[in-house]
Amino acid sequence: MMKNTCNITDKTEMLLCFNEHFVSSGSLFNSIKHSAEYSLPVNHEDLTHNFSFSLFTTSEVSKALKLIDPTKSAGPDNLEPYFIKAAADSIALPLTYLFNLSLSTNTIPHAWKSAYVLPLLKGGDPINLNNYRPISKLPILAKVLEGLISVQLKEFLISNNILSPSQSGFRKQHSATTAALKVLDDISESLDDKRHCAALFIDLSKAFDTVDHTVLKSKLRSIGLSEYSVGWFANYLSDRTQCVKVQNQKSKFLKVSAGVPQGSILGPLLFTIYINDLDKGIIDNLHLYADDTILYTSALSVELAISKLQSAFNQLQNTFYHLKLVLNSNKTKYMLFSKSKAKLKNLLPITTKEGHLIELVTEYKYLGILIDDCLTFKPHIQKLAHRLKLKLRFYFRIKSCLSFEARKKLVTATFMSVLDFGDVVYMNASADALHALDTVFHGALRFISNMRSLTHHCLLYARVGWPSLSQRRLKHWYLLMYKCILGLAPSYLQQLIELNSSSSYSLRSQDTVLLSVPRVRTEMGKKAFRFAAAQFWNELQKELKLKELISLGSFKKLLNERETKLSNCKCFI
Repeated sequence: MMKNTCNITDKTEMLLCFNEHFVSSGSLFNSIKHSAEYSLPVNHEDLTHNFSFSLFTTSEVSKALKLIDPTKSAGPDNLEPYFIKAAADSIALPLTYLFNLSLSTNTIPHAWKSAYVLPLLKGGDPINLNNYRPISKLPILAKVLEGLISVQLKEFLISNNILSPSQSGFRKQHSATTAALKVLDDISESLDDKRHCAALFIDLSKAFDTVDHTVLKSKLRSIGLSEYSVGWFANYLSDRTQCVKVQNQKSKFLKVSAGVPQGSILGPLLFTIYINDLDKGIIDNLHLYADDTILYTSALSVELAISKLQSAFNQLQNTFYHLKLVLNSNKTKYMLFSKSKAKLKNLLPITTKEGHLIELVTEYKYLGILIDDCLTFKPHIQKLAHRLKLKLRFYFRIKSCLSFEARKKLVTATFMSVLDFGDVVYMNASADALHALDTVFHGALRFISNMRSLTHHCLLYARVGWPSLSQRRLKHWYLLMYKCILGLAPSYLQQLIELNSSSSYSLRSQDTVLLSVPRVRTEMGKKAFRFAAAQFWNELQKELKLKELISLGSFKKLLNERETKLSNCKCFI
């Protein structure tokens, strides 16, 4: 490990270096010289809602204790989660008194403000401290209290529609997949409309660790929290300490002056509130997933799209400055989406307000999906297939040690979860591109079934009892569509679909529930969520013929029944 160009090998000193590095992240903003003064934030509008804590009941505390994961290790309090959960009914009453005392006195026990921190390598050179993310392990009772507080605060945010619709992080019914679908739908629609699109993928340096407590308290007041409630959060954020612990060795505890603890329950929620109005005044498209931010514009010419993006980026940097968030210009990239690649030469670059050039890229990994500037998803699929092939090689080495059921559970837990992630985003990729995933999937089926390498995949499907990947992706798509229809998906996806006008009227008649199919001009338009959603749904309705909306559980049952009736063989190879 390197510190001030010196190579450190002593483990104790190494842990201390990690801790000093993490606690100093909060002063990152002050350590950077800025070339200009930025505009002050606008005044908040008068509030029509307010929030104050409600005292907890014993049943609420008991329920929270029973939700503890017993497999987790103890934090700085040395209380084992397994025993706390087992004793839930016995300790719920005294803990209820203790938690309510915390609310009434705006005080959190000092012992609950300490944390063990585990350095997690994000990628890159492992000897570079900047490539590590601190993950906090908090006292178990502190996390229970945080969970109870989080429930009340979330209910307030949802019932008063406070959170920005452009924020998908840490929100119910939202995910990285829904965020990617929204962004890519906007880009596809622009290309279908013969417009050029420019997108900026923004990276912030240690965003969670640089949250300014004074600014955060101001944010909490601005959304309607009472002074007493803000006081509780002020106490929660103050006098926090942490040490870095790896295996059985740990550094000394150091004071944390800024940031919200990563690994906590309240930390992500507080960060979401901190950047909630990031899109205020931005007339172009901006979407967030926690601190992962994408800003994108479209215009009839590439030059105008870039000019609009630069203008919006300048405005966004003003907001970053006010929030004391630091832009990482080296990891921030931009991409151009255009049907005419010949027009992408000799263009003006995107720059920061300090003059740093932002790199133009043709590929970028956004929320776990590798996006290319032609939206083919071939690079994503190829890398995914390669990653899964490496897993399979290891699986086959241990095949003889595992039973059929054990092999099936192994693939389900560590292989299929990787394949399922974001599959509805790239499901409209070409058949040639998707073939790479079919091949590796069939390899996994051969591992489970212990059949020979030349066994046809029809027999593999029958032996393992799984559908093809195309059917699996389509099922995930149908479920997402139905969640949109039922209002169980993010509002930004619900707004992209609408019931056919005759279908809306005929929910009381004999016609089936259909979606309006928007007009598109190109093949790119057909890949947009709004078009594909309606098209796939209406095709499904030719089979299901739903004349009224049913529950999501009932719909899942219908899809499972449909799956068993269909032939698993699609003859990919």
